[in-house]
Amino acid sequence: MPESNTARPYARALYEVAATQGLEERIAHDLGLIRALWEEDPELAQPFLTHPLIHVAAKEAVLERALGSTVHPHILTLLRLLVRRGKVAAIPSLAPAFFQEQEEAGKACHVTARTARPLAPEERAALRDRLAEVLGRPVTIEEVEAPDLLAGVELSVSGRRVEASLRARLDALMVQLGGKR
Repeated sequence: MPESNTARPYARALYEVAATQGLEERIAHDLGLIRALWEEDPELAQPFLTHPLIHVAAKEAVLERALGSTVHPHILTLLRLLVRRGKVAAIPSLAPAFFQEQEEAGKACHVTARTARPLAPEERAALRDRLAEVLGRPVTIEEVEAPDLLAGVELSVSGRRVEASLRARLDALMVQLGGKR
């Protein structure tokens, strides 16, 4: 079973809990962080969390120390559950499955924001509010740091990409000037 299919029931349960407690945005943000951490250095987390000779309690203790003060307790509980059940490979698929649950429930539109630097909380809120206004429904932003952008933001909404980055402007200028990019 592909990891995304494995993650779906867990993401659905997490979404239902988050929705009843008004935590959708926080949980979505934290899942984005988990996915980013996983993708940044897969050789660090995966071998440890999947190693059959490392006891589950040791794995859970490392998760608690590494993430306990960073992510919501619901996410930590879910990560522990996935470790106990031997479903660690589903971890990077949790975020997209959660976002899909949100969209299917009509609660929020998922937007991936690639930024040159992390957004300040007030910038994130302003971007979320403006996108919600334009899209006509609440927005969940998954932030991905992309230093290659130089400045600005690149948004992906429902598979469509909107660039408002310095890199995109420079590329367009090069094309206008007859250069290649």
